[in-house]
Amino acid sequence: MNTQSPDDMAPRRGWWSRNWKWVVPTGCLGLLLSCGCFGALIVGAVTQSLRGSGAAVEAVTLAKQSPEVREALGEPIEQGLMISGSIESSNDRGSADVAIPLEGPKAKGTLRMEAYKVGDEWRFTTLEVEVPGRPTIDLLGGSPEPPANTVPFPDLPEVEPLPEDDTPGPPPDEPAEPERQDDIQL
Repeated sequence: MNTQSPDDMAPRRGWWSRNWKWVVPTGCLGLLLSCGCFGALIVGAVTQSLRGSGAAVEAVTLAKQSPEVREALGEPIEQGLMISGSIESSNDRGSADVAIPLEGPKAKGTLRMEAYKVGDEWRFTTLEVEVPGRPTIDLLGGSPEPPANTVPFPDLPEVEPLPEDDTPGPPPDEPAEPERQDDIQL
């Protein structure tokens, strides 16, 4: 007589066939989390490199020292997380165009900075703090210094415009050049 049940006679199912219903979603979720962590790591590294650059550190220091910014934002002033823009530096030359969020107890604002680098020194062309509901605070206190590699235009003498019906010609005190014989006229 056979004392085994029909379930005992069936071949035993493998691990995959018993567990696939929880392995597939867990694997997909793990892959998504890994990609998300990798992306966050890259964003954090880029943000940290922008935040730690010489131009950004100097700009934030100047903003924190400004009485107008301290009055608008309150103290202490902290940097926000999402810095945006670009900083390029090669040898002793470089440029920066960055927006840095600033936060204080009274308000939030954005520090906008444009600068160029000559040697080890950053020179700002734009350095201002924008606070919603207030006028922009210019931290340079006047016109920015032009980049060192630009040559200013020399002072040119003023010239009177020609009347509309006159055509330019030789000055009255100089004789007109005679026509050359080898010129072809149509």
